[in-house]
Amino acid sequence: MSDDAGPSVAEMGRRLAEAAHLETTPLCVFESGRAPEGSTPFGQADRCLAKAAFLCAKGKFGPLHIGPDSRRGVCPGGLFWTGLSEMSEGLRHFISCGSPTFRGGEAEYLKRDPEMVMASLSRVGRMRPPQEHLCLIACRNYQEGMGNPRALLLFASAEQTRNILALHHYGTPEAFTSAGVPWGPSCASFLSYPAGMSPNLPDSMTVVGPVDGVPGVFAVVGVNSYEPSALKRNVLPLLACAHWKMPPATV
Repeated sequence: MSDDAGPSVAEMGRRLAEAAHLETTPLCVFESGRAPEGSTPFGQADRCLAKAAFLCAKGKFGPLHIGPDSRRGVCPGGLFWTGLSEMSEGLRHFISCGSPTFRGGEAEYLKRDPEMVMASLSRVGRMRPPQEHLCLIACRNYQEGMGNPRALLLFASAEQTRNILALHHYGTPEAFTSAGVPWGPSCASFLSYPAGMSPNLPDSMTVVGPVDGVPGVFAVVGVNSYEPSALKRNVLPLLACAHWKMPPATV
């Protein structure tokens, strides 16, 4: 990628990992007409899309992908939140307070009642399906032509997340809307929201999550809407510094 187009995905990942002292590998979320060579379907890595993404960042798996022809093994919620299926009738009960007619009354207690679940989903909007495949790969391994980059996915500790957000706010005049912690499952925080699959998520929002309490998964920052012009304007100062050849930012 030329200077005019902005820094490459690999360069952005390298700079972010170095500046934030990340212990896991920065990942690129992208859409593609074909899965990357050697890619593993998400469902073969883990039933939970969020856990599979975390394992990818830990180096346990190489590239991952999901699409209409690679849905096997993924939980029904993950399929819904990636736009690959309709929501099952019982899911609104499972997310809230449970129902004896669905999974024996099991519940996540993430919403007060099923009506609150549906009201929140109406604000999320209908999740669009990926363009053939939604893929995940280490930033250092992403190459031009693989597909359309949608987001960077960074797993970070609380302090690292704070520092990344401080860098983010350095490069934008927006005080309230450029970063957020939206409601939803971990797979939405890690993949769907940063990739712009919800029609109502603000463009170029840095998504912080998860908020559903998945055990064993750290905070994550997803940089939404990978567009070089947007990156130069208002995403992370590391990226702006790379473009304008300013001294490298430090954390």
